[in-house]
Amino acid sequence: MRPKNVTKENRRFIQGAMIINAPSASLNLGEDGIKKIRVKGEDGKDVGFSYLSGQFVKSKIKETLIENGEQLSKPEIIQVSEKKNTPTTSCNPFEYLDDDLFGYMNVIESDKHINPGTTRIAPFKISYFLGKEGDYQKDFAVKQNGALKDGKLTTMPLNDNNRFFASSSYFGCFSLDVNFAGRFFKGNTAGYKNLADKFSLEKYENEIKNKDEFEIVLTDNIRKERIQKLLNTFPYLSGGARLSTVYSDLSPKFVIYCVTDSGNHLFQEIASIYKHFNIKALIESVTDFRENLKSDIYIALKNGFLDKKRKEILDAINLYNSEEQSNFKFVFNKDFGGINAITKKFTSEVIPELFKIENI
Repeated sequence: MRPKNVTKENRRFIQGAMIINAPSASLNLGEDGIKKIRVKGEDGKDVGFSYLSGQFVKSKIKETLIENGEQLSKPEIIQVSEKKNTPTTSCNPFEYLDDDLFGYMNVIESDKHINPGTTRIAPFKISYFLGKEGDYQKDFAVKQNGALKDGKLTTMPLNDNNRFFASSSYFGCFSLDVNFAGRFFKGNTAGYKNLADKFSLEKYENEIKNKDEFEIVLTDNIRKERIQKLLNTFPYLSGGARLSTVYSDLSPKFVIYCVTDSGNHLFQEIASIYKHFNIKALIESVTDFRENLKSDIYIALKNGFLDKKRKEILDAINLYNSEEQSNFKFVFNKDFGGINAITKKFTSEVIPELFKIENI
C-alpha cells in the first residue's frame, strides 16, 4: 500500500538507536528470571545472552506517556457469539496516539465495537534490545523467613532456578515511518484496513486535513505533536521486573537520531552482543547512506558510560564533520552528554521541518 502523493522526494523515516545500561537487573522477567537466548556465535560455539523484547520497551514507553498525561487506548473485552472474552483495544487512531503509532489488530466483527475487523501496521517499529555475550548469572540471594531459632531470625536461600540476573548493556534500534503516522486507510488490504465501514468520521472533521474514500490524513500539528511526544519519552523510561528488590534504570545512556528517505536502517551494526559500540560501523553507515540523509545526526553519550570510548567517538565524528561532503553533520553537545537535551533538540528542530514538506 502506497499513500497518495508520496514519492521518493517526500518519503521520510526517523531512524534511531539507544543503549540501555543495566549493571545488574532482571528487566524483562522470563520463566527463570530474565529472558535469554542461545545462538551459534562467530566461532561456531553456543553463545548465551539476555534480551529485552520490543514489546517490553513499548510498554515502558506507554507507561511514560501515561505519566506525562497522555490518554492512551483502553483495553476492553467484548462478548461475541462462540468467542468468549475476546480482548481488543479502542482501535481508534483519531483519539489515541498509541493506536496511531503502535498499530492494532481487531479480529472482532461485532457492532458492539467502534472499529470492528480492522488492522493497522505500526508506523513506529522497535527491535529487540540485545545484551552481551555471557551477561547473565545466578543470584544466590537469601531472605529472612521471620522464624526465630535460638533467639535469632533464620534465613533461607531464594530459589535460584528463577533468580537469574543480567549485567549488561542493551542495544536496540527504532524506526518511525513519518508518512504513515496520522494517515489512515479504508481499503481491504491486510494491515491497511485501518477503519471499518461503520466508523464515523463526523466528530473528527476538525482533526482531518485531507480525506477521500480510501485515505484520511490528520492535520500537520496533530501528527507532529504525536511524534514529538513519543520521542520525548525515551530519556525518561523506567521500570522493569523485581522492583521491590532490585533497582533498575531503563533510561538510555546513548541515543542517536536522524531522518532519511530510506527504510534501510543506518544504525543496526553499531553495537552487537560482542561489542558495546563500533564507531567504524557508525561512520561507514552514515557515509554509505549520506545521499539518503535528510537531517543532521543528533547524538549523545551520557558521562560515566563508555568513558573509555568517548574520545574515540568524538574524534571520529569531528573528523567526519570536517571532511565528509554530506550536507548533514553530527550534532552534539559540548561535553557529548545531555541525553534529554539532545532528544529535545532533535524533536524541536527537526520534526517541525518535516511537516513543511508537501504531501508528507
